[in-house]
Amino acid sequence: MPACLTAPPTLLVCAGKDCRGDRGFAELVALARACGGAATVPCQGLCHGPIVGLRVRGEVRWFSRVRSGRMRAAALRSAARGTPTKRLREHEVRSRRGVVRGEKRLVALSSRG
Repeated sequence: MPACLTAPPTLLVCAGKDCRGDRGFAELVALARACGGAATVPCQGLCHGPIVGLRVRGEVRWFSRVRSGRMRAAALRSAARGTPTKRLREHEVRSRRGVVRGEKRLVALSSRG
């Protein structure tokens, strides 16, 4: 497992109703939990499959449709190195760069719980 930065969270996982019900969400949360520098946030209003936010140079970038194992692995690699991989960049939602809804309600994912 890649080691992620611990504070502030580098990997944000949308935990809205549509994302939670989509395939691949449980596996994404399990991998993010093992990452250590991850948190869940309330619905971001994007609703295109599991949504992942990644901090790149202090700015949050959102990526949609992180369903498959390859996309989840790309998200974790990107969080570890601090820049999105090519595979992940193809799914970026550019209109929402730097915007995090409900940032005060984020819940840290830890390996204990």
